Amino acid sequence: MDANNALLNKHQKAKLEGILESLPKDERDRLYDEARRARSDAQKRRGSKARETIDGERVGRGKRRPDPLIDWVLRLVDKEYAHKRAETGSDEQELAQGMVVGLTRRRATVLLEGQTEPMLARLSAEMAGKQQSAIAVGDRVSITELDLPGEEEQFEVVNVLPRTSKLARPDAHNPQQERVVAANVDVVVIVVSVASPPLHPRLIDRYLVAVEWGDCDAIIAVNKVDLLPSDELEETLKKLDPYRDAGIPIAVCAAAPGDDSSSRVDELRSLLAGKTCAFVGHSGVGKSSLANALDAKLGIETGAVRDLDQRGRHTTTASEMHFIENPDGSQIRVIDTPGVRFFGLAEISPDELRWLFPEFEPFVHSCKFTDCSHEHEPGCAVKAAVERGEISAVRYDTYTRLLEELRTGGKPKDVTERIRPRFEDLDL
Repeated sequence: MDANNALLNKHQKAKLEGILESLPKDERDRLYDEARRARSDAQKRRGSKARETIDGERVGRGKRRPDPLIDWVLRLVDKEYAHKRAETGSDEQELAQGMVVGLTRRRATVLLEGQTEPMLARLSAEMAGKQQSAIAVGDRVSITELDLPGEEEQFEVVNVLPRTSKLARPDAHNPQQERVVAANVDVVVIVVSVASPPLHPRLIDRYLVAVEWGDCDAIIAVNKVDLLPSDELEETLKKLDPYRDAGIPIAVCAAAPGDDSSSRVDELRSLLAGKTCAFVGHSGVGKSSLANALDAKLGIETGAVRDLDQRGRHTTTASEMHFIENPDGSQIRVIDTPGVRFFGLAEISPDELRWLFPEFEPFVHSCKFTDCSHEHEPGCAVKAAVERGEISAVRYDTYTRLLEELRTGGKPKDVTERIRPRFEDLDL
């Protein structure tokens, strides 16, 4: 192989990268080893064959930037694999593309373009090790067919196509690593309940920041409204006024496990028509029940909260996409996610937080300082808007709490963000 080989174009590189990812790990390691040796030999040859001028002095002896190793690896792939596939005609075929509708530890369920039934494809060892940062439900992927006689899986995910949006949080075991909850969603539906478990707005705030960070839109779905008397319900729903004032749609719903409550989710259905959405929220708020109410044929397993601490049971253990056909012919693509009891903020700096509260936007350019943190600076237009009531004081308080958390790296101090009530508050 010669360093003067023609450079690979974008299409060739994508095709060869797909072949490389489909190879077993030991074969990929071999190719990398050979590529390192070939690149080193080429660099030595260049050093010994520097051009000379008429006066006999060498030129071009300055340091040359090494060629990227991956280019050498792909040339080997082209030489050893792509040409062989071309002989059989398989190389002329484009990689099949589809959408991830389910994930397990080493496998993805993929719905290919133009198909109605999903198929199973294995993940490479590297991709499986980075699961839910490298790949998530909602991702668009390329797959390749494997030539492995006797193996159950006949396909493998080759690569993940660029995302248009995502909802992410830090991994529970490694806060430095991002965990993507859902990818390529139009809307994140933040599901809360007014009772069993009770409404906790603080978690909504955290989700809204993550939603804004991931370039998604948000809807708040208030579930289990049938569990409160009308006067108490009206008082409870007032807690959501700051979000309504900020322009976030709020759908009032009542969907209980096993209940024929399709008519009580009509408002949510109209908001989601034709969209891909992710249902997120505390365990036990009724995310799966809402999906079942939108389409009773889904039959997603649901459960009730525990009486002692009002915690939800993790009935949904992995994200999965469901397809709902509406009576008007439109489709809703719902990613049902496992419930959480805390939602951290991934990769967000204190300086970036100020841009993740949409209601601040009309005022930020009127601040005295362009880098105003909206906390202590004089001439802050955001603080003035709060004082005039044009920005909710509750939302501004949330902003300052999250700002402190991001600056210190500490955990939230507000106990209302925890769903478990204090033991002395339980009615036993």
